[in-house]
Amino acid sequence: MMSDFEKPIGFQDCWTPRKPRAVRSKAAGYFSVGQRRKGDGGDNDAQRQSGGRQGLSAADKATLARVVRGAPEVMVKVTKPAKVGKDGKQIVVNQRTESVRVAAHIDYISRNGKIELETSDGELISGKEAASALSQEWLISHDEDRKNGFASDRTRITTSMVMSMPAKVNAEAVKDAVRSLAEEEFGGRHDYVMALHTDTKHPHVHLTVRTVGHDGVRLNLRKADLQHLRDQFAERLRQRGIEAEATPRHARGVTKKSERMAVYKVRRKPDRTVRTDEAKRAEVDRDLNAHGGRLPDYPWDRALYSRRNRVINTYMKAATALARSDDPDDQAIARDTERFLGRMTSLTTERARMASEASQERVGGDTGVIERDGPGRGRDGAEKRLRDTDRDKSDRER
Repeated sequence: MMSDFEKPIGFQDCWTPRKPRAVRSKAAGYFSVGQRRKGDGGDNDAQRQSGGRQGLSAADKATLARVVRGAPEVMVKVTKPAKVGKDGKQIVVNQRTESVRVAAHIDYISRNGKIELETSDGELISGKEAASALSQEWLISHDEDRKNGFASDRTRITTSMVMSMPAKVNAEAVKDAVRSLAEEEFGGRHDYVMALHTDTKHPHVHLTVRTVGHDGVRLNLRKADLQHLRDQFAERLRQRGIEAEATPRHARGVTKKSERMAVYKVRRKPDRTVRTDEAKRAEVDRDLNAHGGRLPDYPWDRALYSRRNRVINTYMKAATALARSDDPDDQAIARDTERFLGRMTSLTTERARMASEASQERVGGDTGVIERDGPGRGRDGAEKRLRDTDRDKSDRER
């Protein structure tokens, strides 16, 4: 236990504290973590401290250990329907286009009937005809929702998610974790179907949920709900013996967002140019020309540096507290945290990388440093300039 004079180390700058959230309706996309079981790292464990004078809760210490030791991060992604058809025309959302889309989606996740589907009732569906019958059943149910005023012609029939792990893990365990999550979050309220794909680099599960629930309320997943689903997915994987975590990018020292799927696919084609890259480079060139070869100090960059420093300071406090512990496991986490911190001191934004490349192209050689006015970075905040010495550093999040 901590002494009455010692304050706990808060990790709110690193990850969202696990606590119950307000509930309006699970079907509307609002979830409640609820009461956690004894011994699973919940509020009771958060009050219990281990390792002498340290100020870490058991839950935060376990999360920190997984982060600094590189536990694989789960991915939960809502897949958005295409807005433009193969003919290049805008797709108008209506009853006809939705029926076509849902049928094509069911065919895709079942690989035209070659992959087994599992429904919310636990029924296993095999074959193209059975998969087509499921999509027809959902279309009929959606027509009933329209008649009852629960949906309009522009209401999406389904909400589709992909859940995967960036590691070689047991595929059936991944599916079992998704099954458990779906039963808890959507069971009894929404129809859904799931399919396990193992024909790609990482095993992943497609979870497709019928948007209008049995109570007539539409599913509306928001950013906080996706994080909640990530947390639940990671927890269920750990319960099945698979190391997994669901922390935000900044907790892992990652600043760059993952690319949209459309951009990623274009980038893989050697004869295609990503237009967003050209637009970003043009913007960087304008900024350099307008500010004498220096990048301006934007508020969002200051916020990025400030958050990075807060995360680093929190990890430093945790490492210090764990190093004071008599527990060898705590001391090992402290050493791993120190090594992890050594890799977090360099912060290079995509704009700074492009500015460095543009400057090198102008002079035909390596200029070394691109400077800008801005707050400090690094473990002690003493450095005031942004250096672009890590151009090749991969900072991509799954």
